[in-house]
Amino acid sequence: MKTAVKQRASACGMLFCVGAVLALGGAAMTACEDEVAKQRPRSGSGQGAQEPVDGFDPDTEDPSGPPAADAGGLCGKRIHQVEIAEAPNIYFVLDASGSMLSPASASSSATRYDRVREAAVDLVRNLGPLINVGAAVFPVDATDEAPCRPGGEVFAVTPGAPFAEGQEGSTTTSRFRAATRAAPLGGTPTAATLAALTPKLVGLPGKTIVVLATDGGPNCNSSAKCDANGCIANIEQQCPEENCCSPLGPSGPEGCLDRDDTVAAIELLAASGIDVYVVGIPGSEFYGDVLDQMALAGGTAQFVSPFYFKVDNLDTLGNVLSKIASIVVSCEFDLVDPPPEAGQTNVYLDDELVAYDPENGWRWKSPAVVELLGEACTKLKSGRVGQVQIVSGCPTEVAR
Repeated sequence: MKTAVKQRASACGMLFCVGAVLALGGAAMTACEDEVAKQRPRSGSGQGAQEPVDGFDPDTEDPSGPPAADAGGLCGKRIHQVEIAEAPNIYFVLDASGSMLSPASASSSATRYDRVREAAVDLVRNLGPLINVGAAVFPVDATDEAPCRPGGEVFAVTPGAPFAEGQEGSTTTSRFRAATRAAPLGGTPTAATLAALTPKLVGLPGKTIVVLATDGGPNCNSSAKCDANGCIANIEQQCPEENCCSPLGPSGPEGCLDRDDTVAAIELLAASGIDVYVVGIPGSEFYGDVLDQMALAGGTAQFVSPFYFKVDNLDTLGNVLSKIASIVVSCEFDLVDPPPEAGQTNVYLDDELVAYDPENGWRWKSPAVVELLGEACTKLKSGRVGQVQIVSGCPTEVAR
């Protein structure tokens, strides 16, 4: 099922806005047959204004319609309405356990949770309609007496929205920010949270990935059994006893490292086609082997250990989230109103012409789908693009 986000042209000619902040070097585009190779556009100067197409008259058009010829440096009079092909669902699962109240750094008054949440908010804002976004936190409604309540969804999957004129207003970003506000408390019921979320995640249309960010090892399994080597309090050297997770110990069975059930919950998601990206922030250093197992189970392991996304400095977390998102964000745009003739369309990134080039520019993937490739696709995902415009009415510029 296609998830489409549409933005109509405005008087200034902005058709599709996206302040993308994805890291350079995103996933390579999958090669496919060029179904319209024989319609390869001819070269043209792209400078002179052409006769209006389809009877368009800029003097009588509604002010909210396309701009006049060469407005903002664009050559052409028809700006196409665009759909984003298969916007993916990026679903954040955020650790809000008590340890997330720890300072983000020695010089910062912000907590770990503050920094993780802000990095997620920034990604949502900057990717705009390139993604759909949802979120859960864990635990939910924890208390000192009940620290291990499972987490749950706080923000249902919602299409992203352009970041308009520097103001969040009532956009997806502002609602996501409000929904993910949490006061960290309690344990780390990772397995129980993922198990509770699985039916909802599996039922989502389109491609879904889970981004699980945590600062520690999973626990909160009352059925667990472990010796001191598997007891979180002992592992973190916070326990004077021989085994703080013994049935009568101060941590009890819920303090045991819940490795097996957590890996199994992730495996179930992966078997349903949902990739799980594991991000370990400062505080998770004791659990690198567990996080590696989780990443392997989620189908997202990096080539060498650490297989999970290890974040040593929270200042770099935004780049890590951007790298993950770049793997699934598309560089394809469906034209609701394809051009009436070949060879008369150009693509602009922030009013800068992108030459027709099957390697580093753009091409027609089908008669109604424009695909950015190579350097152009990377630029879209790098945060250097505020708007994409697809315009007809002047000869296509072909890379020389």
